[in-house]
Amino acid sequence: MLASIKSFTTIATLGLLLIGSATAQADDTFDSKERFKNPAKIPTHLINYLSKQPSRESMASCQEAKPHELFEAELISLNKSTRAYLVKPAHTCLCNAVTCPVWLLQAKGSTAKLLWHMPATRVVEVLDKKLNGYRKIKEAYTDETHGSESIWSWDRVNYTEIYKNAWKMDAEKKCRLGEETIQLVDGKMVNHTIKCPQD
Repeated sequence: MLASIKSFTTIATLGLLLIGSATAQADDTFDSKERFKNPAKIPTHLINYLSKQPSRESMASCQEAKPHELFEAELISLNKSTRAYLVKPAHTCLCNAVTCPVWLLQAKGSTAKLLWHMPATRVVEVLDKKLNGYRKIKEAYTDETHGSESIWSWDRVNYTEIYKNAWKMDAEKKCRLGEETIQLVDGKMVNHTIKCPQD
């Protein structure tokens, strides 16, 4: 009887750990148009840096909002000891109809260190896979007529693009046309054209 209780407890504990792990992995995908689930307070010097980044036209459309109200962030782990702020607009006035700008910043003393930035994207995923100690980043956006996705890896200084696929829809043939760029093992970038299948 005691053995059965211990076995049940072990199974239950493992189940909870698996659920917790799945939840943590799900939280690593972010939609730039949706609120962060676990927002973090952004340091003042990061706000000062960010307030200088959007275009003047965008800032003018947000003139009623104060600088610290324009952005929101979530702290993410790049490895066991390194965390950074994933930042996006808190107001749609800094976005277009489909995408928003996104920044990945570290607070280094009283300065802001930019690790990665996308001027316009929809979905950002911090991948489990690492390169040079930091997790890779994937971003993508899509609508009915076009879209793109890219993957970025850490080169010990900043994040660099190692994969990109940009496409547009061929309305007549109902397929995607585009360019795909891939980084090879030796670091060389190669690209090829994606065409519609021949009839």
